Amino acid sequence: MTTAALVLVLLSAGATAPAPAGPGHDAGQALFRLGEADEERGDFAQALEHDRACAAAAPGTPWAARASARIDWLLARSEGGFAPLARLERVRRDPALADDPAAVEALARDAEAFPPGVVRVEARMLVAEAWLGRMRRLDDAVSELRRVADDPAADPLTARLAERELVDALLSEGRSGQAAAEARARADRLEPRFVRRVARLAARSWALRAAFAVVASFGALASAALVRARRRRALGAALGALRGVAVTVIAFSAFVAAGGAALAASYESGDARPFLLLGAAVLPVSLVAAAWSAVGSRRPAARVGRAALCGAAVLAAAFAVLDVVSPSYLEGFGL
Repeated sequence: MTTAALVLVLLSAGATAPAPAGPGHDAGQALFRLGEADEERGDFAQALEHDRACAAAAPGTPWAARASARIDWLLARSEGGFAPLARLERVRRDPALADDPAAVEALARDAEAFPPGVVRVEARMLVAEAWLGRMRRLDDAVSELRRVADDPAADPLTARLAERELVDALLSEGRSGQAAAEARARADRLEPRFVRRVARLAARSWALRAAFAVVASFGALASAALVRARRRRALGAALGALRGVAVTVIAFSAFVAAGGAALAASYESGDARPFLLLGAAVLPVSLVAAAWSAVGSRRPAARVGRAALCGAAVLAAAFAVLDVVSPSYLEGFGL
């Protein structure tokens, strides 16, 4: 169908449109619809011509206003004679292609040859979000997001969004140290509160590793001491120590669990689970500490070191419990 014929069809069909607002209203509507049809076919150069004709034929009408907005949008994406835009839109407008890993991979390759501009930014953003979400290619997505954030053609909002998604992606994979380093380096593109939150999460991750190291060291040294005691046939002392403190340790653990749970329950948003698990964690650590103390060295330095490590193991176990069950409690400690 020729352009003239399509204009006549649109005019005779009486398509729904805003109320007439001046001379040339019907011609403006017809030309605007032609521009829409051009865009649907991927002929963006022709769409631009029809939009310009619409703005000229119907000045002051809603059609002219809409055409002017679309002219600005097209001109901002006209690099490469609209070829990059047509390539991007084929994927962006087709859900099957947008969900096809091969099609997204091909777009990523093609985008590397796009001339600098808005289309290259948008193509990389589309690829990054596809890889970040449903296709689970984190490292590739991070690379694309970094290219978007560093692209001079990216508007400030897009650059900030890319940087935020980049840091969130690293956090989602447990790479909090990298996320914190990225957030510090690009703090000017991120909200200060978000940067502080990422720093806290990184510190919490390091603290959790230290907690596991303390508990592991405690268990290894206590086990080594008990093994040596067994070789010396001195485990009886450890068993005697356990019998002597078992009731006290069980009572203390129960007090920690029940008392903390009751205190938490007194608050509307309180969570009793951390205290119950803390009581359960204190019990084995305390029993092992008592057995180790009974068979370990009697030298003052050894006793002090053993006591310090036992106390650290209790605190480490408490930290690990809070991190797993209710991390919000750790925020009060700046973590």
